[in-house]
Amino acid sequence: MGQYYKIIRSILILFKYPLIIIYKIIGPPRILRYGSPINIALLNAFGANVGKKAVICSPVVLYNAKGNFHHLTIENHCNISGNNFLDMTGKITLEKGVSLGPGVIIMTHNNYNYNPFLQERLAHTCGVKDVLIKEGSGIKAGALIIHGITIGKNSVVGGNSVVNRDVPDNCFVAGVPAKLIKEII
Repeated sequence: MGQYYKIIRSILILFKYPLIIIYKIIGPPRILRYGSPINIALLNAFGANVGKKAVICSPVVLYNAKGNFHHLTIENHCNISGNNFLDMTGKITLEKGVSLGPGVIIMTHNNYNYNPFLQERLAHTCGVKDVLIKEGSGIKAGALIIHGITIGKNSVVGGNSVVNRDVPDNCFVAGVPAKLIKEII
């Protein structure tokens, strides 16, 4: 089994460089749909900062990247499961050891699809704001992180939660909207 894995890995590495050259010509991919080493190489090739031993499973939708991924920072030992949606309008920073479960959505902007009625009445909720997920945090399956949110160090966001307020360090939050369930000691 180990020999088979080495052969497959070397074949993937051979495809990585021609794939990067193709995307340099046609522009960066909007959906990462390859194995983790190729996904990481593509992100790094277009300006993202991806640390060592990160795992990025497919697919990952990179919305509104505007030609590069310089708004994305993924530090060492992060794990991004598949079916994630990352809004690249503002900066997204995943510190060391962060894990995103499948189906997580991270938004960095809000504009109510250019609806003037909503934008006028809810102007304080519109705009572009960065998202920071601090070291060791876990975002479980299907969670939605709204723009301008900071998830504290070693915190956990429950599955299918909507995080519309900052989460303190060492906390477990869940629900719609996400509320403090308990502190993690």
